[in-house]
Amino acid sequence: MKFTKRTLLSIAMIAGLGTMSAAHAYEDCNAKRAALENQIRIAEQYGNYNKVMGLKKALANVNAYCTNDSVAKDAEKKVQKLENKIADKKADISEIKADLNKAKAKGDAKKVAKYQSKLTEKQAELKELQAELKAARAQLAAMK
Repeated sequence: MKFTKRTLLSIAMIAGLGTMSAAHAYEDCNAKRAALENQIRIAEQYGNYNKVMGLKKALANVNAYCTNDSVAKDAEKKVQKLENKIADKKADISEIKADLNKAKAKGDAKKVAKYQSKLTEKQAELKELQAELKAARAQLAAMK
């Protein structure tokens, strides 16, 4: 499949926008506005008018609805959501440990291996969530 220079650039911009929007999720409204205005200029340079229209709509939404308080509330919601996910994950881990202990007591090697694998997976997921929570708390603290 052959890609033109414009197609490749468009793909790179779209991929970057997802990353950029996640990175800017906790910045203040002025930073969001500046980022969108910069993206609009880039899209205009490359003649990507559909992208320009979408970005202008996003900018209008930021101008209409974004306040630093709303950004802080969103950050607080993210922290709470992550705390809830961590609590659920810990409950899952406790259940799996109980199942693992039962399988060990019965001497069922197949189930022991199954539950050990699940336990390892859930513990890795828990570590990821804890890292996300730490970052989200740091960003929230930086806003206050």
